[in-house]
Amino acid sequence: MAAPQVPIEVDAATGIWRTDGLPMIYLPRHFLVNMLKGVEAAIGTAGYRAMFYGSSDLSALQWCRAEAKTHGLAPVETFRHYLRRLGQRGYGQIEITALDEAAGTASVTVRHSAFALGYGPEAGRPVCTIFEGSFAGGLRYVLEQAGRPGEPVCREVACAAEGHGECRFELRCEAVA
Repeated sequence: MAAPQVPIEVDAATGIWRTDGLPMIYLPRHFLVNMLKGVEAAIGTAGYRAMFYGSSDLSALQWCRAEAKTHGLAPVETFRHYLRRLGQRGYGQIEITALDEAAGTASVTVRHSAFALGYGPEAGRPVCTIFEGSFAGGLRYVLEQAGRPGEPVCREVACAAEGHGECRFELRCEAVA
């Protein structure tokens, strides 16, 4: 069964690629992974995690808001659509394996993570932390639309780059002080 195609429109005058009206950049996986490795080496693992968590969280939230308007999707379906689109762009096969909107919790599984594949099993540690903020931002959108207060927090609990069969993430909503 073929994967659904991602619509890509290329502006002939500017060369800008768009999917669902959003400007996109298409690049090889090794290029992205090498850039991320360089950032991590320059600022350290903690700085890398903090920087990408916040920016990925905000980007996912903005994307979900825009896509919900574009496609008229309900909040949970918007989150699922976001994960499908990530998968269609080569980040891996991503699925929500559990979601409790009332509790503000979720579990997400990534098979064939671009980051785990890029770092390889010799990394021996979790390397897909860039997904943490993305998944938190997706859940943040769901909770925002439900009027539920709190701060979604996501952590990678298993990574293929450390020998697991897949990457797994756990999300929970923490009270805001």
